[in-house]
Amino acid sequence: MKKWLVLVFCVLLFVGTSSSVLADDGQAVGPGQSIVIRSGEEFDGDLAVIGGSVELREGGRVNGDVAVLGGRAIIDGEVDGSLVVLGGTVELESHALVRDDFFTLGAAVSRDSLATVQGETVETFRGRVPRLPKIPAIETWRSGEPWTGEGWNATSQTGRFISFVLSTLAMIGLGILLVLLLPGPTETVEQTVAGGALPSLAVGILTFLVLLVLVPLLVIICIGIPVAILLLLGAVAAGILGWAATGILIGRRLLAAMSKEPQPVLAAIAGIALIEVLAEVPCLGWMLALIVSAIGLGAVVLTRFGTATYVPRQAEPAPLPPPSEPTTV
Repeated sequence: MKKWLVLVFCVLLFVGTSSSVLADDGQAVGPGQSIVIRSGEEFDGDLAVIGGSVELREGGRVNGDVAVLGGRAIIDGEVDGSLVVLGGTVELESHALVRDDFFTLGAAVSRDSLATVQGETVETFRGRVPRLPKIPAIETWRSGEPWTGEGWNATSQTGRFISFVLSTLAMIGLGILLVLLLPGPTETVEQTVAGGALPSLAVGILTFLVLLVLVPLLVIICIGIPVAILLLLGAVAAGILGWAATGILIGRRLLAAMSKEPQPVLAAIAGIALIEVLAEVPCLGWMLALIVSAIGLGAVVLTRFGTATYVPRQAEPAPLPPPSEPTTV
């Protein structure tokens, strides 16, 4: 089984949640977005859906692996690779064909008896849901051109904009809640980002790497799955706190530059909104989101979720040379 799919999830958890991250060999879809692959259509490359949904209809095909995190997968076509679902729900219909392995973790699984999985099936912490009667699909107009991978098809741009607005509002709302409910820890993380951005970035990248190695190992040994789930939940919480605190810091400085009083709530709105907008910039947006995520995560780790003040280590001054002895003539 391609265990690297689990690794992909660990990274994508911390990358900007409002944007779709495109790669040369696949696509990752952010929260609120949906992908529908109809009969006769093919998607080339690996497909990762985070908080959204993917529907592979009868006659459709994905030439790669499909990974879903916290979303919904309806598979009634062919997946020429592995199918991995962490959280959320997955429905394997009667015409579903998975060429490689089928792996679920904490997902509700509904599988038709005629669905075919040619590789290994691993279902951990599963929740079986009863099969619901099928609702006939409503066919929509199609141009007949090859599917481009855009979400929501004919209304893809509108769908992307709505998804961006909703996810941005969600992050702003989380930032405001953190300011109101946890002002102390949020301010501590914010001060760490301001005074120790480079150490925070280094610790954040190191935390990424540790998660990339540790979480898959815990999943593989099975008995460590509960610990892996707790680590992922803690990482998500740390990522949200760090992202919000970094946004609040940027908002404070933005308001100060405009000669306005940097109130925490206004700073959260202005800073987080600015980060979300910049994360949508083509080519460079994903890099900015990754850097902000790493710095915020590192600051949270350094302050133990804002409960301890981080004091940068000062370089010790070089010892003074001993006084020279006076020379006698």
